[in-house]
Amino acid sequence: MTRIDDDAPIPGCYPVTGALAQRGYQLNKFCRAFLDPDERARFKADEAAYLRAAEISDDERAMIRARDWLAMVRHGASPYLIFRLSGAAGVGLSATGAQMRGETLEQFIAGRKVRGAK
Repeated sequence: MTRIDDDAPIPGCYPVTGALAQRGYQLNKFCRAFLDPDERARFKADEAAYLRAAEISDDERAMIRARDWLAMVRHGASPYLIFRLSGAAGVGLSATGAQMRGETLEQFIAGRKVRGAK
């Protein structure tokens, strides 16, 4: 079994540790709410009010406002749940993936063998 060397992480990989999972718990809970269509509708109707009422930190609110998906991953949020949030925010899956990779949407799509990706 290969062990992860914490002193030499794999570039672009963000292993989830217990501490990271705890730090990201509230943000994950926030993102999970978007499984419910009513929650997505409330978010779209008044994002600022939705964020004010959310039980998340100011740093987490800032990440959401900035649509900084990679910062959310580094913070401890699950990419699968982040995709729920990005969808509710009207950001496509490819655009979310591109931002996480530090690429433009065009660069991201060019690196994929998927026709019609948005």
